[in-house]
Amino acid sequence: MTKRKAMRVVLLPDIHHPYHDQNCLNAVFHFLKWFKPDELVLLGDAMDMTAVSHWLEKSNKRRQMENLRLKESYESFDSEVLSKLETILPKWCKKVYLGGNHEDWAEQAIDNLPQYEGMLEPENYLKLAERGWKWIPYNVEDKFGNVFRGTYKIGKLLVMHGMYTNMYHAAKTVRTFSCSVAYCHTHDKQYHTEVHVDDPRSYHTAQSIGCLCKKGPEYMKGFANRWVNSFGIVYVRDNGDFNLYVPIIIRGKFSFANKVFS
Repeated sequence: MTKRKAMRVVLLPDIHHPYHDQNCLNAVFHFLKWFKPDELVLLGDAMDMTAVSHWLEKSNKRRQMENLRLKESYESFDSEVLSKLETILPKWCKKVYLGGNHEDWAEQAIDNLPQYEGMLEPENYLKLAERGWKWIPYNVEDKFGNVFRGTYKIGKLLVMHGMYTNMYHAAKTVRTFSCSVAYCHTHDKQYHTEVHVDDPRSYHTAQSIGCLCKKGPEYMKGFANRWVNSFGIVYVRDNGDFNLYVPIIIRGKFSFANKVFS
């Protein structure tokens, strides 16, 4: 640790458990054991939360929700992802869980069943605070009642789950924020740079960093997509400057620092 000249942060996007790609996740676990990050951030939609899907509920697709239980979803995600991460990560590693729009489905379920408030939310059921995780909900409300998208700052890099799904979502994101942004949500890789009006030599960027879920899940019904299996590696120096690397995982393998992880 004393020899490190930059803080090491790993960003894990869109795992969508139980629709995750296990080979990709195993490669990431392999990498984490070697990399020993100072901080790990789940960028949202770590769980698919199909049991409380408002999309399936509204479209009345009962067969896709058959036999699904939120309790079982939480417990399997805990044993297969969360607890494994806690075992692999070094003791000093800071752990952050950003809620995504899928985790927010629990809040939408509570809107219809307010008597279960405090029981169904991921941060409560999984006891994240007690386990040392910082929880940032998908939507954050300030003291004036204004609602904002949950974000987290790593040096000069802002990370979030994501806001837009249009074709040029990176361009739209970078024009919305006044700093560089890394996000997921769209499951693809996209990058856009914006210059500052007050300094033609300065710029900030927005980058979508892919996903760790299956690229052809059953609910996609065989439709083609531009999803990319990848994740983020960030080096942050003392002044907040950073370098973000996004290795693409191909058939469960990727290379970084002249090493192969699988």
